[in-house]
Amino acid sequence: MLGTPESYRVSEQHAPDKESTWGHAAEDDGWYKAHNSIRGEIRSLGRALDVIGITPLQEWQLRSLKAYWTGHARHVYAHQGNEDELFNPYLRTRIAVPDKLEADHVVLVALMERLGALVDSLRAGCSALELRVAWAAYDTAMTAHLSEEEQIGLPLMRAYFTPKEIGVLVEKIMKRADPIELGSFFHHMGGKREILAFMKQEGIPAIAWYLQFKGLRTAYRKAMVSHVESLIAGKPVVSVHRSREAKASSQSDENAATANPTSPPRDRKRVGSLVVLDFKL
Repeated sequence: MLGTPESYRVSEQHAPDKESTWGHAAEDDGWYKAHNSIRGEIRSLGRALDVIGITPLQEWQLRSLKAYWTGHARHVYAHQGNEDELFNPYLRTRIAVPDKLEADHVVLVALMERLGALVDSLRAGCSALELRVAWAAYDTAMTAHLSEEEQIGLPLMRAYFTPKEIGVLVEKIMKRADPIELGSFFHHMGGKREILAFMKQEGIPAIAWYLQFKGLRTAYRKAMVSHVESLIAGKPVVSVHRSREAKASSQSDENAATANPTSPPRDRKRVGSLVVLDFKL
């Protein structure tokens, strides 16, 4: 952050003295975790494109690339809409939010439009190399933007607003959130333990996990994670659980019910957390 929180003050009525009211670290904030979900998707498709390399695309790879891109774009546009239409206007009632934070969205949209055009132009038998180059540029720009929001916007929010005041806004965002956005949010948070800890932190009843959030995460894994992990594995897979790598990185355990599903039918075989579909392409 350039300057002190006081230098961003716009009203004598609201001083930057609220940081002590926050009972959790900035990196545990929902805003930060929402960014983690975007970063996670970008890393995943980047890895998939690295695996594909210059190999001519097969029909199933083309379908998975287009499906994953469509879901990611929907997620990012929803996230930016929350910031532009709800979050930033609210923050500006007390903070001189740097214009660049919102102006960056224009640059990112232009990069995403370029990516969308490249994805639309892909055909079976062609290379995804041009898409990989454009994805790297998008990754760099988005990563820098998210980091800047976390270094400037997030500390200022915590300085000028209490958790209760921000909670009112978060409730509005949750009500209008896209299912893909919420599914990604919980998928990238970790396992059930991390999710329930976050819900407790935010005062969200645990029953909401069983009634809504768990289903959104499962739907996201089927609609999004299955596609990108198929591209990485080199064959179509259905992913409804976290991979062993993801579990190890978060150092958490899924509950027994979700970690041990019923045995798959004989025309499937299990590889780690993935169910590999044995069918001809």
